[in-house]
Amino acid sequence: MRICIFSRIMTQHRAHYVPPPVLLIRVFTAMGHHVTALTTQMEGGKAAIAAEDQAELHYLAGTTPGEADDLFWQKSAAAFDRLHGENPFDLIIGRGNATWGFFKYSRFSGLVPVLCHEGTYPLLVHQLERRLPRLASVLAGPVAALWSLFRPAYRQCLIRADRVVCNSPALAAVLAKISWTKPPRTEFIPYGMNLEPFIAASTNAAPETVKRLVFVGRLTWDKGVIAMIEILAKLKDKTVVLEAIGPASNKVQTAMLKRAAELGVQDRLLLPGPVHNSLLPERLAGASAFLFPSTHPEGLNKTVMEAMCAGLPVVAYQMPGMEILVETGKTGWLVPTRDTGAAAARVDALLADPELGRKMGLAGQGRIASDFAPAPVIAMWEKVLGDTVAGHLSAD
Repeated sequence: MRICIFSRIMTQHRAHYVPPPVLLIRVFTAMGHHVTALTTQMEGGKAAIAAEDQAELHYLAGTTPGEADDLFWQKSAAAFDRLHGENPFDLIIGRGNATWGFFKYSRFSGLVPVLCHEGTYPLLVHQLERRLPRLASVLAGPVAALWSLFRPAYRQCLIRADRVVCNSPALAAVLAKISWTKPPRTEFIPYGMNLEPFIAASTNAAPETVKRLVFVGRLTWDKGVIAMIEILAKLKDKTVVLEAIGPASNKVQTAMLKRAAELGVQDRLLLPGPVHNSLLPERLAGASAFLFPSTHPEGLNKTVMEAMCAGLPVVAYQMPGMEILVETGKTGWLVPTRDTGAAAARVDALLADPELGRKMGLAGQGRIASDFAPAPVIAMWEKVLGDTVAGHLSAD
């Protein structure tokens, strides 16, 4: 099968982060499909055609790296039309509003099946569920529809796609309510994770000289940058350090350092910046726990999955999609959102009982191996890809 992926971001744009489209490319090429990706230009204004992860990537000149705007929509549609005219594609895949250019500008719009792959839980719906839980089931549909009105291109991509694949059941359920008139057909397929690099890194890791908590991700307000410092300050063990790995703006980093100084933990807060994803297994190895006080609603958090691959127990806020990863009391703990005291108490329990953390970490690895290994994920994708193409052809 020939697959064209529309993506505003690839690994070249963020070396420390493996974007979901790259994960999809790896899955599809492993399945034997031919993959071409259309993406924004490289940093510095460069355009290129490159072979990466066994796929052909087209970096489109004149577009803004990481942005899906009208210029990207026009250029990606033009590039698709040219490539499709030379050698037709069987399927288009995009995330968010990346495929809007195909629907709006391509002369082949409606003639090629489109599949959307989604991973972000609607913020308005999450806030409703958190603040008005008794009314959430009644109001979720209207609120989701209201939310979608603020993102018309994204909404059109969802309702005009042949299928919408979500990385968590919670996200699949809520996106099915995104439109009263034409709910998209949603499916759940998780990410497939390879345990081997993480197990090898853990096996070869030298013993830790200090107890270490780890966070990995963008250091932004909604990822809990202040909360993690407050959790660190509330711990009974005053020797443990927190390593917050990821990119941060100058404003956020300054605020983090200021809050750490106010709470007297500045010498226990490590900010190494972003780390290339290939080096992440060795950075996670040997840590006592993975701390993730994020309030950003996502379908399925990849860094939490990577921490579980590394055998780390997870302490995180109760957020949509998190419950399919973290089983409280078995692979870690989920605590009420913004309850830094509860999070600190759970971390204290892990620090006081290393054997408990080891057991939880092994249980997390087992969960990844049984539910999120590449083989079952590939089987799920094979069925959905085939059904999407067949369904589009039968509709014609």
